[in-house]
Amino acid sequence: MRLGNFEIMVASLPNKERPVAEIYYNNMYWVQISQETDELSIHFYSHPTEKCWNFSLDQALEAIEKAKAKLLN
Repeated sequence: MRLGNFEIMVASLPNKERPVAEIYYNNMYWVQISQETDELSIHFYSHPTEKCWNFSLDQALEAIEKAKAKLLN
């Protein structure tokens, strides 16, 4: 699923019991949302080439909410 420069994917990883939602920004891994317990957790990854990520807060929050919904469905 694409949302502007964000791409959301649900994936099964060998080191996780449940699927995770991954969010990429311009094809770079930004966030992973997982549910290994009853609670969702979010993991932010460092930008691979820059000091920090820089994008619209509203778009980022929308991507996180859509990834959460996709993971829970």
